[in-house]
Amino acid sequence: MSVIEETFSVKFESAASQPKNRGAYYQEEAAEKGMALVEAKFKDMKLYWLVDVEEDRIYSAKFFAYGGKVSVGICETLCGMVKGLTIAEACSLLGADIERALRDDPEIPAVPESKKLAFGNVPELLKIISENYTSAKALAAASQSIKESDVKPVSLKELTMQEQAWLNLSEEDQIQQIDIVLDEKIRPALMQDGGNVAVQEVVDGEKVIVQYQGACGSCGSSLGATLSFMEKILRENVYNDLQVVPNM
Repeated sequence: MSVIEETFSVKFESAASQPKNRGAYYQEEAAEKGMALVEAKFKDMKLYWLVDVEEDRIYSAKFFAYGGKVSVGICETLCGMVKGLTIAEACSLLGADIERALRDDPEIPAVPESKKLAFGNVPELLKIISENYTSAKALAAASQSIKESDVKPVSLKELTMQEQAWLNLSEEDQIQQIDIVLDEKIRPALMQDGGNVAVQEVVDGEKVIVQYQGACGSCGSSLGATLSFMEKILRENVYNDLQVVPNM
């Protein structure tokens, strides 16, 4: 494979490595804002859009992607592009529109040829958004007609929208999200020293049980510096209260 085929654009690398729109919205947040929450999931991508039902205009957009940096880069760019558009305008976008927006040079593709297939997920996602918007808009209208109580449910702490989205994910999705961060920021260094780490389970959305592999199993730092660093990275990139516990 040539160097050109392996090259990603600078715009794509930035979108994939520093996503600003990763996360999710939940129905309560949409109701508080008087907006519709419309969701779509296709393969390894899931979209969450908040829509102003008066104008059918997208107020904000977030996503989760589980397929590595290509899926992250596509979803990040799509979410940025649709803000301020109407549902009809947003759902007319094509995968080619996203790819062109990610090019540094109009004549040079943003991704290697082997990665272009992932852009085909875009129209499928937008088709689901379009199909789901009617019911989402009706639900928003019904929610607006109900007066909310002044009494808030008792909770141990006020959670941010992203924290609530994380806790609402299935354990499978939580593990996938953790694996994305480990692949990007932890595993490359471990593998250089002949080791690795596997996520075995996530308990109550907060305790991550891991199993060290290879050289990491006999390394003294696996219970000290490595463990602390892993926990720090996951807290910064996934959920602030995560605790990483090795399975001895």
